[in-house]
Amino acid sequence: MTGYAAFLGKEWMEIRRTWRIWVLPGMLLFFGLTSPILALVTPSLISSLAGSQPGMTITLPPPTPFDAGAQFLKSLNQLVIFALILGGAGSISGERATGTAVLAVTKPVSRSALVMAKLTADLLLLAASTLAATLLCGAMTAALFGTVTWRPLFFAVGLWLAFAILVTSAMSLFSVWFRSRGAAAGAGLAFFFVTLLAAVWPPTVRYSFIGLSSQAGTALAGGTVAWWWSVGTALLASCLFAIVSMKAFEHQEL
Repeated sequence: MTGYAAFLGKEWMEIRRTWRIWVLPGMLLFFGLTSPILALVTPSLISSLAGSQPGMTITLPPPTPFDAGAQFLKSLNQLVIFALILGGAGSISGERATGTAVLAVTKPVSRSALVMAKLTADLLLLAASTLAATLLCGAMTAALFGTVTWRPLFFAVGLWLAFAILVTSAMSLFSVWFRSRGAAAGAGLAFFFVTLLAAVWPPTVRYSFIGLSSQAGTALAGGTVAWWWSVGTALLASCLFAIVSMKAFEHQEL
């Protein structure tokens, strides 16, 4: 892949100097900071609202460190995944729209290097941001609740990260296939909803990446998780998405 290192450096410079350095890391750090706070105050808020209604009483158990992790994981599974889909929709299609792709391939840079450099930069940003947000969530949980169970928290977030890597790799492919960001985003959303629908069939949950979401919740609660099937198939599918992305881009007319 000629020019991979040069284009990867270009991607990191673009991340540092544009909105990309703020959106995904900002979201993750925000959820890492606020999830323990929400877990702490939610029972009081619900009880207060219920008390304002005549004849209604709701009693909730005291919040625990598990609730903080569960709130964080819920935000990751919903809002952050949507952000990855919408942000990844312009990965390659955006380069084509601005003319950067045409300019790059006229230089000693292979098309596969362009695709792989962008995917690598996106995955490194995702991994670093997730690590920082998890550490922040754990620190806030310890500060507010007096304790935190680090191993289940990191295990659960690690399982989520495997699915997030899969989604990011899938968006790289969709961004190559579709010239429109809207079409790529629509394909990404369709892929995500298909994974949700497939979760109703137990074999897919047990033997594929479809089970990562439910397994993350089990891991957070300290349960035993047979994670190798889910993580293995997620990483394998991610590699296949990346390979197909490079092959498809090599044969496309820019």
